[in-house]
Amino acid sequence: MIEITDLSKSYGSVQVLRNLNLHVATGEIYGLLGPNGAGKSTLLHLMLGFLKPSSGSMCLLGSSNLDSVRPQIGYIPDRQRYHTRYTAREYLRFIGEFSGMSGSRLADKVDAELHTVGLANDADRVMGVFSKGMLQRVGVAQALLCDPALLLIDEPTSGLDPSGQRDIIDLLANLRDRGHTVFLCTHYLHEIEHLCDRVGILAGGKLATEAIVRDLRAPGGSVIIEVDAISTELRGTLEAMGRGVTCDLRTVRVRQNTPHIQAMVLRRLLDAGASIIALEPMESPLEQLYTKAVQADTSPQVPEYQASAIDRTTSPLPVNPPPPAPRLPSEGDTLLNELLRRGSEQEPEQEAGNREQETSADRGDP
Repeated sequence: MIEITDLSKSYGSVQVLRNLNLHVATGEIYGLLGPNGAGKSTLLHLMLGFLKPSSGSMCLLGSSNLDSVRPQIGYIPDRQRYHTRYTAREYLRFIGEFSGMSGSRLADKVDAELHTVGLANDADRVMGVFSKGMLQRVGVAQALLCDPALLLIDEPTSGLDPSGQRDIIDLLANLRDRGHTVFLCTHYLHEIEHLCDRVGILAGGKLATEAIVRDLRAPGGSVIIEVDAISTELRGTLEAMGRGVTCDLRTVRVRQNTPHIQAMVLRRLLDAGASIIALEPMESPLEQLYTKAVQADTSPQVPEYQASAIDRTTSPLPVNPPPPAPRLPSEGDTLLNELLRRGSEQEPEQEAGNREQETSADRGDP
């Protein structure tokens, strides 16, 4: 469904993607995880044709001609903007007409997707009174109108409260049964854990590592056990089991955990009459994988200025200060600047065509 080979993208002197290679199978839900500014949105904009790569190739839905396959792609952007004086039904009908749908087919499809995203009862309210979570649902509905083979999602829960995040994650999880291939970009680990079949971590402009998500769902190496109360005597008994077991008034931390040690700790707690409230990993395997990949990022850094012995003793200021580090452009800046640049490149061609038409008219050519 997605084949990306040696893809690079630069904004001026700033290289955002570096020979990126990525492959997503049909029917898969793939999550691309990375910190803010890692290039996730840039990659989506390249896949949608909003930006042009500096080098490398992309093949979506079996074609390298992105214009030909774009009608089969649904897109849920990070920052959604609407004409909020329209109702949700009016907006979706307009989007459907813009995509070539009409009549009863369009009306039935709009009703179906409003029901899918849980907005059937709010379909005829103006979107100006919608919460951010409801607007996000409208975005999901518009992306599903054309029954896309490929669904591209950028930071679906950004800016939502915990309840709204949970609702959107549940909504996206229900799309699995519809057979869409989903490519999700996020920096929230819990979205990957709940939604994805595979995860890739973008660091230093490259795919640092990949993993199958179900293999990362095993308990972490360290756990924390919360109980109602731990007496001084019980605390001493538990901590005597090994240096990896530590306690305070209500929690037990078991580092370098094994099934045997965990079972022994739980048995001592139950035998002492303690009520166990929760048992959770202190750090999930996905978090460990992510942290390791990001910390191992070998992106070139601007070298720090090292003052010589003479500089340190005789001059309060560096003799040869380092050049300023390049500013990483924001996503909005990069997309707008690229579109403006491409427009300016087309203007000379258009002007030349206009001059040719004027010359032909002066000669009386048909």
